[in-house]
Amino acid sequence: MNQELYNILRSEIKPALGCTGPIGICYCAAEAYDAIGGTIERVDADIDWGMCCKIDDVAFPGSQMLGVEMAIALGALGGDPKAGLEVLHSVTPEVELQARKVAELVHIRPLWDRTDLGIYAKITIKTDRGTGVAEIQNRSDGLTLKMRNGEILERHEPDPTAQSHTDPILKYRIKDFYDLATNAPLEKLDFMLEAASYNTRLAGAAIEGKLGAGIGATLHDAAEGSPYIRAKAWAAAGCEARMSGVNYPAMSCANKGNVGIAASMPLVSLAKDLALPDEALQRAMALSYLVSIAVIRRIGKCPSMCSCEVAASLGVAAGSVLLRGGSEKQVEIAVQNTIPSIFGVVCDGAKLACALRISSGTGIALEAGNLALKGVRIANNQGVLAPTADESIELLGRTALFGMVDSDRDLCRQLFEKRHIFPLMTFEERQRQ
Repeated sequence: MNQELYNILRSEIKPALGCTGPIGICYCAAEAYDAIGGTIERVDADIDWGMCCKIDDVAFPGSQMLGVEMAIALGALGGDPKAGLEVLHSVTPEVELQARKVAELVHIRPLWDRTDLGIYAKITIKTDRGTGVAEIQNRSDGLTLKMRNGEILERHEPDPTAQSHTDPILKYRIKDFYDLATNAPLEKLDFMLEAASYNTRLAGAAIEGKLGAGIGATLHDAAEGSPYIRAKAWAAAGCEARMSGVNYPAMSCANKGNVGIAASMPLVSLAKDLALPDEALQRAMALSYLVSIAVIRRIGKCPSMCSCEVAASLGVAAGSVLLRGGSEKQVEIAVQNTIPSIFGVVCDGAKLACALRISSGTGIALEAGNLALKGVRIANNQGVLAPTADESIELLGRTALFGMVDSDRDLCRQLFEKRHIFPLMTFEERQRQ
């Protein structure tokens, strides 16, 4: 077993409570306030354009109020910085009411001049005790700086990125992912079953409660004897539960809860319908997650392309082939079959519509995998396809990370211009628009 690659997989799969976009903001605010304490007088938030423009439409645990400002206020007053991506686990109704008032003291400054795509936030909180500062980079829980009244309390190097060409996963290929997924000692993959349990509980809450727009629940009711529609339903439902602020953590993948759901739930559902053993599911999920991580690390953590439809669908295509006993070559064909249908799908922010994207991405991935198993493949080296699946993923990554920077910035400017946060609006009110 490749220990480095296994360590990457293990470190990138972790629980996250709430949508990781706003949760990253909550976490940064929690660290900044933890540095200083006291009565908040003003908050200045310098945030990359993606994070400050693409997270206004989702609820987060502990509040039904929306917006970056509310995320900052809630994280500062009620967040537990030691809990990382589960920072909002202990928010109380009393704190939530206070946060609604503090939200009006928050001043957002989008960093339009940034030249790259990636997570960045620096939050400065002024209180009656002085000034607390926290900075995150490259990960929603990637603390790189924490200060109190100018004194550095913590400083950490940011995680490597694709743009730095030093990210360890960039040197690995689909064959390496397949080898690890098929050869790792089964007990080393027990956490795949834990991930399946986390995400099944979340999706089940949406199906049973018909939460969100009812996408997952409606698909589930219509599935009847179709394993593929049922797989789409469970994937969509998990997303709807997160977007609705359900107080259950998701098992995230590469710092992204929706990807963690989208890359696992179709396989969980399919394995159940096909009456496959846990081992088949564990190994298929490991491959799906590794492919998804590799794609996300190439397109960026705050990407121009939709990671739910792009990264997770490629993971599911690969995992669904392995789930049904396919070869490494068939996995590569499935990836190539999937890419033309998902290449370039833009990210316009976290919202309930992401459930529709996850549903469509699931359908594309399962169809591509099924075709690969039956010997059907798209010819290599045409259009967005390179001579190999690995090279196609590289092409996709370069396009997302470098070629689409300006288009993503322009889209986010338009999103920022049309945002209306105050008076604060609830998730349910937003859905009635």
